[in-house]
Amino acid sequence: MRDTAPAKHSLIFSSRKRACSHSLIHSITHTFVAMMDILLLMFACSCLGVTMPVSKPMLQTIDAKRALNLKKNPLPKLFILGEQKCGTTSMFWTLSKHPEVCDNIMLEGETSQKELRFFSKLNSTEEKIRALPHYLQHFANCSSTQLRIDATPGYLSRTWTAQSIKDVYRHYGQDLSELRFIVMLRDPTQRVISAYEHFVTRGRWPTRFTLEDALQRGMDEYTDWEQSSSPGELYSIPVELFEDHGELLGRGLYEHSIRPWFKQFAPSQFKILSLKQFLQDTPGVIADIHEFLGLTPLHQQMREENIGNYTKPPLPKGLREFYEPHIDAVFRLKNEFAGSFYETPENPFSLDM
Repeated sequence: MRDTAPAKHSLIFSSRKRACSHSLIHSITHTFVAMMDILLLMFACSCLGVTMPVSKPMLQTIDAKRALNLKKNPLPKLFILGEQKCGTTSMFWTLSKHPEVCDNIMLEGETSQKELRFFSKLNSTEEKIRALPHYLQHFANCSSTQLRIDATPGYLSRTWTAQSIKDVYRHYGQDLSELRFIVMLRDPTQRVISAYEHFVTRGRWPTRFTLEDALQRGMDEYTDWEQSSSPGELYSIPVELFEDHGELLGRGLYEHSIRPWFKQFAPSQFKILSLKQFLQDTPGVIADIHEFLGLTPLHQQMREENIGNYTKPPLPKGLREFYEPHIDAVFRLKNEFAGSFYETPENPFSLDM
């Protein structure tokens, strides 16, 4: 009896082993046959001139990958994030005149050569990947070694853009540490007035509400958030406010906009400066930017762009008081991440303009 039990177990084990082997062989054979069927079908379709049915999203993704040659036409390495009406246009055009920087193409139907607005769209990573060949057409006339710039000042306050950039670049195996970001700021109260006048003079301000209405809506949204938020939580402008300039106030909450970017990318990848610094010593600022970007040093004067000569309306009541703690927050951010801010003894960081 002692000898039969082990023999019985051995027989069971051997049977299971054979069954497992047969199952594995059957699985491999089935997979091989299925692959051969597909290859034969593709060959037959090719011979007969028939196109195999492929789903549209799959076909678009395949076409997008075929259309990309990132060695010949690389993705942008510099993003000028904003903020709006803080000198980003002048910075973009000044840098664009450097021979090692790509001069963007404005495509048909577009209104800006500078603002590409690609990564702030509320679509999926897959949709962005399919649209990437079109996006890269903005840089198609440049050599592969020239620095590409996406200067969209709406990126900064649309904080989801940071994750969007990260997802797309990771998809293509890009080195995220090579990216650089420029952030330009100014007195948020003056920024509001400048943005408002910019929209009015271009006929882009909705007639159904006033500047005070837009600012009040922004204050109400922020107050509601503040009352329900947790300590250390960051404010994010509700998406619906971007539709009709209700975000005008929120775009001056600089600290709330910058910190989410620091969570996605290293603070050392950022150069934050003020409009006053740029105007006060343009050659000094540009020389520092050249070094930050790894460009050959070159003396460049600022190319003034998008500078309005507006009749400024009176400062809305309570606006300066609202922004005071947020201006203080920017300087606390500077003390915390001093290496991210441009500052020299002769040209200290300032939001006085």
